[in-house]
Amino acid sequence: MSYFATKPMSAQNLDDHKWKHRILIVKTAVDHSERFADQLLEFKDSNKELRERKLVLYAIRQDEFSFTDYTNNMENYTGKLPEKGIKPMLNANEAFEIILIGLDGGIKLRKNDIVSREELFS
Repeated sequence: MSYFATKPMSAQNLDDHKWKHRILIVKTAVDHSERFADQLLEFKDSNKELRERKLVLYAIRQDEFSFTDYTNNMENYTGKLPEKGIKPMLNANEAFEIILIGLDGGIKLRKNDIVSREELFS
């Protein structure tokens, strides 16, 4: 039982993903964001492509997140965003943000507009 209690916190350590996963972060600072919903819809029906590209997704709404690991049978969980890990790299002044972190741990893309599948996959 303790495995499930600690898993979300350990997944917040971005170093755990290095050389295993690309990390896609979609963040909104508001409760009801049309861009946030539209961005998540953009990746609907792209599970195969997301898996092939070793992507995991952190969908962050204010101080809460949901995590989806496309490489591991769509493993999914939710939690409260801790102060360490992802939170320091988010721009607090932006209401909507997308960040792509590569396998090497470097930021490959940072935008404040919706990213198409084509742009992400290229």
